[in-house]
Amino acid sequence: MKKTKADKVYKEVRTYNRKRNHQVYKVGWFFESLYISLVVVCFVYFFVLVQNSRNGWHILDLKNEDFPFVSIIVPTLEEEVNIRKCLTSLTRLDYPNYEILVVDGGSKDKTVEIAESFGVNVLIDENLPTGWIGKSYGCHVGYQAAQGDVLLFTDADTKHTPGSLRITVSHLLGSEVVLFSLLPYLEAYKFYEFFPSYLYFLSFLCGGPRDDISNPYIKDSFLASGQYMLFTRNGYEELGGHMAISSSLVEDVALAKLCKEKELGLSFIDGTRLVQTRMYPEGFNQFFRAFRRAIWGGIVTLTPWRIGFMILWLLYFLFAPYFLIQSFFNDGQYFFWTDYTFGIIVNSGLYLAYAATYYFYWRKKGDLRWWIALFFPITQLVNFVVIVVAIVYGLRGKKVSWRGRYYSTQGAETLKELDKPKRRRKIRQGKKHETFK
Repeated sequence: MKKTKADKVYKEVRTYNRKRNHQVYKVGWFFESLYISLVVVCFVYFFVLVQNSRNGWHILDLKNEDFPFVSIIVPTLEEEVNIRKCLTSLTRLDYPNYEILVVDGGSKDKTVEIAESFGVNVLIDENLPTGWIGKSYGCHVGYQAAQGDVLLFTDADTKHTPGSLRITVSHLLGSEVVLFSLLPYLEAYKFYEFFPSYLYFLSFLCGGPRDDISNPYIKDSFLASGQYMLFTRNGYEELGGHMAISSSLVEDVALAKLCKEKELGLSFIDGTRLVQTRMYPEGFNQFFRAFRRAIWGGIVTLTPWRIGFMILWLLYFLFAPYFLIQSFFNDGQYFFWTDYTFGIIVNSGLYLAYAATYYFYWRKKGDLRWWIALFFPITQLVNFVVIVVAIVYGLRGKKVSWRGRYYSTQGAETLKELDKPKRRRKIRQGKKHETFK
């Protein structure tokens, strides 16, 4: 039977479609294989971190007279929203001997007035020397006035349970470290207040296993939270204090890194409700500005190869929803399997694995709704934008602002204030050397 022209055209079209489908299959096989390999690497790394991250408390059984005198230093700037809750909790600590020093950088709101009403020591220093970040300078001023053998630097947005200081000081002495840092339990009420939880998850990936953090000779693993940093005074001075990291945008991580460089003891614990915090009740803009500053500081301070694994998890975050959606709209030829239903099951499983990992990692460390974890692409896309903006600012050397002050992302220069106040320091004496009840 003689083939017609239509038959020839039909054969050519079939041949073309077959070749095209084969090429699509090869491309799909490559990208899906790459995606699954990425997931395997991510979970192997995460498993190693978790297996070596046991929160080991080392509590000494001390009598009241054996507890050292503690100076609690709270740096503040425009903290009228938070300071009352913080000082209320600090003055109710069940600890035999401590003092509280509030170091204010020149607040224009009622921060100082509220602090003075508690009868604590209030130091006001509106001068910010060149080369200093505001919070670090406030901590340094507090250290100079402190009389304690143990120094606790804590943020104004924290709340402390009555027994927390006894436990942490006992651990500091029992573990024989110079710095013990605790990640407060993160409270969240508004939608954007859940965003930091994912950034803390990424910091866990970058910091290294807790067991390695506690080992002074493993220098690529270190992490700390500036919301709660407890030092022995001798150890703090041996490190060089905040003066040694005066221009760092992340003073907590910088001090932890310095501990490792000098082979001094470091301990970091999370997953406890001894201390709670609600970080950014004033609004999303505060969250954005804070992490735009902190993320770049972390990138230039943390270990590069661990940051590489964090980047892999960021890629996992981008790929998981993409491949899940592709599996619903594809006829099966895109993947290295040809079964349409199986492709949906596999990609749904990989998506849910990410959501479950995020949820179960954070659920004991802070507030997190199940639907926030399930629909992670929405919340984490915001975090991804913040990360990109922070990197752009850092690479371009742009200044970042916080509460009216501008800081250099390059670390060498600092700092310019929107409204430069007069240089002054005032010390308003409160109660010292006694137990607050």
